[in-house]
This record gives sequence, structure tokens and C-alpha cells, in this order.
Amino acid sequence: MIEDIKTIKDVFEELDMLTQHKETWFDDAIEKGFLQGREKGREEGMEKGREEGREEALMVVARNMLKLGRPIEEIVEATGLRVEAIQSLMH
Repeated sequence: MIEDIKTIKDVFEELDMLTQHKETWFDDAIEKGFLQGREKGREEGMEKGREEGREEALMVVARNMLKLGRPIEEIVEATGLRVEAIQSLMH
């Protein structure tokens, strides 16, 4: 009977240790997920900023080409911008 009590006590101690480990693992997983999400968001934000910067630079080039009297078709070919975007610079 005393051996049974010791065995039950050991089982509960093991269960308690596993439960504590589970909470630590869960906290670590949450933190890891948070950090990965933050990094992905940062990368996506930087990429979006670069794309917007490239678009703005192309608009500046297109505006300058218009000032030089270059035809819209040439500006489209040189910049890759849509005709509508270039026409919007003319107004």
C-alpha cells in the first residue's frame, strides 16, 4: 500500500512537471510565432515601400520626358507605366 502511494505521488509529480513544461513550450511557441509574424510584416512593409519608391521614380522620369516633349508611346516603352498613368501627369 505504501508503495502504491509512492507510485501515485510519483505519477502526480511527473504530471505536474509535464504540465509546467507544456506551459513553457506553449509560451515559447507563441513568442516564436509572434517574432516570425513581426519579421514577415516588416519584410512585406519594406517590399511595399520599395515598390512605391520605384513607381514614384518612374513617374518622375515620365514627367521629365513629357517636359522634353517625348511621345507617350516612347514614355510607356521606357518606363513600363500605363498610358493612363502618364496621361494623368499631363493635367
